[in-house]
Amino acid sequence: MRPVLLSLLLLPALAGAAAPKSQEPFVFQGVERVVAVADVHGDVEALKEVLRLAGLIDAKDHWVGGKAHLVQTGDIPDRGDHTRAAFELLMRLETEARKAGGRVHPLLGNHELMNMRGDLRYVTPGELASFTDPASPPDAPGEPPGLHGHAAAYAADGRYGKWLRSHPAVIRINDTLFMHGGLSPAVPGTTLEEVNRWVWQDLTPGQPPGGGVDPQGPVWFRGYAIDDEARWDAGLTQVLARFGARRMVMGHTPSKDGRLSLRFGGRVIVIDTGLSTHYGRHLAALELRGDRLTALYPEGRVPLLPTPKAATPTPRPEAKAGAQERVLP
Repeated sequence: MRPVLLSLLLLPALAGAAAPKSQEPFVFQGVERVVAVADVHGDVEALKEVLRLAGLIDAKDHWVGGKAHLVQTGDIPDRGDHTRAAFELLMRLETEARKAGGRVHPLLGNHELMNMRGDLRYVTPGELASFTDPASPPDAPGEPPGLHGHAAAYAADGRYGKWLRSHPAVIRINDTLFMHGGLSPAVPGTTLEEVNRWVWQDLTPGQPPGGGVDPQGPVWFRGYAIDDEARWDAGLTQVLARFGARRMVMGHTPSKDGRLSLRFGGRVIVIDTGLSTHYGRHLAALELRGDRLTALYPEGRVPLLPTPKAATPTPRPEAKAGAQERVLP
């Protein structure tokens, strides 16, 4: 009986040892279809139109995307008057998509961080006035309407502040990283959880400055979008290898022609085409199905070049930390 008893006692330990390692947070595998949409900037109607274009919502703005994953790469607020409606739409679609087996991933951009930190430089008067709330302290004479309601809504326990603080700045779906600005070689950590905690530092009082304000952080960095590719090629290769990806998809830097932009041989895709009316209302989205990358425009679908197999480039000297100067909100 003793051997049998010993075997029974060992079963829980053996089962624990054999259990598969839990998947890293912020990594999603086996997704058949991904659609990525960039900066909204308070233009909820443009957002709805591009989601219909991608077949993700119906005429009544409800989720019909099934098991697809929608990634919104940040900058929902500022420069437009209908930020609250855009928040409410994505909050509802999150729930509807989950019920259908899909997902909606609203990522943090620099403008979400700015609003949560009280930086209102790009909030329009109409946008601010939309936060006028009888339940909030009244605005004092001479203060812009909605000032206190805005602060309450973006606070840690506010309707939008609490929701935004539950979202990351960077995720990986299959073999693609998604973020607002770019994942520079200077970013700390070896997991996306570490990167996102670095960004969240700036939303926690008493913490040292983190990735939410750092020019090299994932909500601000523009190097891959605007600099000569030779400057960042080796660093990009290193970052992709570090986080197990083949490419990055980012918004933040509007294109001049209203089209998606491929850089670094397809390893970087910049999808900020100027969706909002403020930037000319150039509707576009990126669709990923396995190795097939497609730009979605109102006039039709445009196949994009496939990402080549990762290569080892000739090492080049990296730019010094902090040398990235073109940080444009």
